[in-house]
Amino acid sequence: MSAASRTTTLRPRALLTGLTLALALAGAGRTQTAADAEKGNGVMGAFAAANGDPALGATRYAERCASCHDNPTGRTPPKATIAGNTPTFIASALLEGVMAPMARGLSPHDIASVAAYLSTHKDGGLGAGQPEGPPCPASARSFALTADGWNGWGNGETQARYQPKPGLAAADLPRLKLKWAFGFAGSRNGQATVAGGRVFLTSTSGAVYALDAATGCVHWRFDIPGGSRSSITVARLPQKASGTGPARYAAYLTGWTERTAYALDADTGALIWKTRVDDQQEVQMTGSPVLHAGRLYIPVSSAEEAIATDDSHVCCKFRGAVVAVDAATGKVAWERFMAAPAKPFKTNPKGQPLWGPAGAAIWGAPTIDAKRGALYVATGDSYTDAPLPMADSVVALDLKTGAVRWAQPFTTGDNYIIGCEGPKPVANCPTPAGPDYDFGVAPILHTGAGGKQLVLVGQKSSEVYALDPDARGKVVWRHKLSGGGPLGGVEFGPAADPTRYFVGVSDVFSRQPAPGVYAFNIADGTQVWAQPGPRLDCGWKGPFCSPAVSQALSAMPGAVFAGAMNGRLRAYDAGDGHVLWEADTAQPVTTTASKPAKGGVLDGAGPTIAGGTLYVVSGYQARSGTPGMVLLAYTVDGK
Repeated sequence: MSAASRTTTLRPRALLTGLTLALALAGAGRTQTAADAEKGNGVMGAFAAANGDPALGATRYAERCASCHDNPTGRTPPKATIAGNTPTFIASALLEGVMAPMARGLSPHDIASVAAYLSTHKDGGLGAGQPEGPPCPASARSFALTADGWNGWGNGETQARYQPKPGLAAADLPRLKLKWAFGFAGSRNGQATVAGGRVFLTSTSGAVYALDAATGCVHWRFDIPGGSRSSITVARLPQKASGTGPARYAAYLTGWTERTAYALDADTGALIWKTRVDDQQEVQMTGSPVLHAGRLYIPVSSAEEAIATDDSHVCCKFRGAVVAVDAATGKVAWERFMAAPAKPFKTNPKGQPLWGPAGAAIWGAPTIDAKRGALYVATGDSYTDAPLPMADSVVALDLKTGAVRWAQPFTTGDNYIIGCEGPKPVANCPTPAGPDYDFGVAPILHTGAGGKQLVLVGQKSSEVYALDPDARGKVVWRHKLSGGGPLGGVEFGPAADPTRYFVGVSDVFSRQPAPGVYAFNIADGTQVWAQPGPRLDCGWKGPFCSPAVSQALSAMPGAVFAGAMNGRLRAYDAGDGHVLWEADTAQPVTTTASKPAKGGVLDGAGPTIAGGTLYVVSGYQARSGTPGMVLLAYTVDGK
């Protein structure tokens, strides 16, 4: 499973995240029926609460919640306050937030029903939830897209995560200080997209924000069922777009658990279109979409390898996919699966049929190769021992049709679901179980000084590769950096400047850990420098007070930024790796709403740089014990 999912250790090397643990507890001992499957996106659909039964929710609330929230004391919020949140926010709190212990044993449908019963904001959209910061003045100028910014996951369709015009120099970085902080709900997020003087941000709480880049005031908030982890891409609407009213620019994103893509008016936040892009069960959209030539290319991933820990789950049927959507209308042009349709191929130890092939989820953003008319994705592991040739692979697809041009596999037999380690493996475990070495990154298409192009990619095995796109992905050079494994190796993504490839290594649960930041010459693969992650004290205990560098890296001329799980964000000199600047993002801050907040673990979507400002979200998945997250904006001298 991708880095996107695991946090809590239940047994040695058997890793479950807050999401995974919540889903496993919610589903334990409960057989999914055909009627359950019609309730939406399987267990993942509980986050949206769209198919909850308010009458059932009233009963479960009376049983589990009323004694505290009908007569609240201390910091316990009253029922009326909870009702002011969206169903997605409430369901998220019950499934993986502060209320998860109280919801233990409830089914996903029970949780969705409680959320549907409590929330007074049933439909989402603009105004569904209260902004967490002050509104921007009505006199604020309307939106216009400008060239300087950080747009999408990699700041460009080749996914280099490089800012050539940051608005500040490497020599300025030691003077970076916090300018403003924006506190918001949720446990995961997309990174900050900066475009037209605005910061666009998503959250698994369901909220999508447009903030002012200079002050952090809120231009608009739009709420979507099921939340989002997508990094937003902003672009001018194609001329063929119809029915969009006054909208000129679109903010494109995907819903996390509702299998949808969205286009919102970048100026006002109004919905332009919404499209269901996949009909599989247990889908989550973790990787960000990429826009090219009027099409939005969307990666599809899954929580099934976590949900399959429930022995009653019919394992496993999910197939990783890429979906191409018309940017003007939202119409699906094509969908390409990474596996053949699953079918029963044997039985598990409890006599239940096992299905396969399954897996090859796509956790990272696609990469565009306009020169060759191709798209590159990196795939995850297999969930069963039915053969799945494109698992743990880099795959090249035709941009126009989605046809597979070539696939370069890297780890065979990496058949994995959570819970297969230890003396009592779960019933759905593949035989033998693999090491969980999938890819969670977006490949980088790099063009060297002589025009030679390479595809750069890192794996959770802690190996990095340079591939030749003209030779069907032939390996040009490779390095093994550490032991790798679950939450190990390369997790969310490297970065590249014109000559160097920068890689973060996590290794939270690795037998041969070497967490830190590494730099390589792209042309020949030689290692330039290595810096271990900062081993420092945290305000929390456990494995996530760690020097692990799992969060995606970001680069600018002369420097590369890397965040560690212990909350430290560092700028390293691109040439020799010495530390230029460091900040503890877990320190208490006052938000734009004049409220206290704290960050925590740095993970997932990485820093972005634009207009002389460094943006980063701290507090991933509440691993540091603090609910919610905070977006931090650093400028030279805080001005």
